[in-house]
Amino acid sequence: MTEHTLITLTLAVLITSIAAIEIRAMRTTSFAYLLHSIFLCAIIITYAILNDNDSLYLWAGTCFLTKVLLIPWLLFRFVKNVPPIEHKPIIGFALSVALLTLLMVVLFSLFRKVIILMAPTAAAQQEPVRSLLAGACTIFCLGLWGLLTRRDVVKTVIGLALLENGVHLVLLALAPQLKETTMIGILTNVVAVVFLLLYLSTQIYHVFGTTDSARLSELKR
Repeated sequence: MTEHTLITLTLAVLITSIAAIEIRAMRTTSFAYLLHSIFLCAIIITYAILNDNDSLYLWAGTCFLTKVLLIPWLLFRFVKNVPPIEHKPIIGFALSVALLTLLMVVLFSLFRKVIILMAPTAAAQQEPVRSLLAGACTIFCLGLWGLLTRRDVVKTVIGLALLENGVHLVLLALAPQLKETTMIGILTNVVAVVFLLLYLSTQIYHVFGTTDSARLSELKR
């Protein structure tokens, strides 16, 4: 039962990843990222139960503090003071949704096959870890898509957060015994980067009246 739950939660974080990238309303996309983070914490807790690893509960707690509370709070605080709809993306909305959904399905299927051949541990070749790793790699790629195709700074922040969440799940699957202090350091760095990006974005909006991340280079003037 727990194994099926882990696979279901992996699919949930994939779907909410697409929602966080593709939804154009700023508050709704921030809420989608919040849901994504909740599912991520649920994966860690489920993995802790599955492997009888009590140390992962601290990991889950740290994840909850940074990804469910701090980063969404920073996002919601920022989007209150900017236009409610994201800046025009590089790829049109309908085409982007179709391409990203297709990309998710193809990458997830491809990674599940590749992991059998390249997994560093025997456990990684078996379910549910195999699907968890495939999902983690797919989330990383979805975050990269968000960074490359979105110009609004909120989507830049979310894309960066998804990249880190993909790495987060890889570490969970392959190195669940990782020291808590190391993970806390990684998560703290992510929060700091998000804070700095949103702070710079506030300056962009005050000066240029836009949340277009392409205007970052103009701040040096």
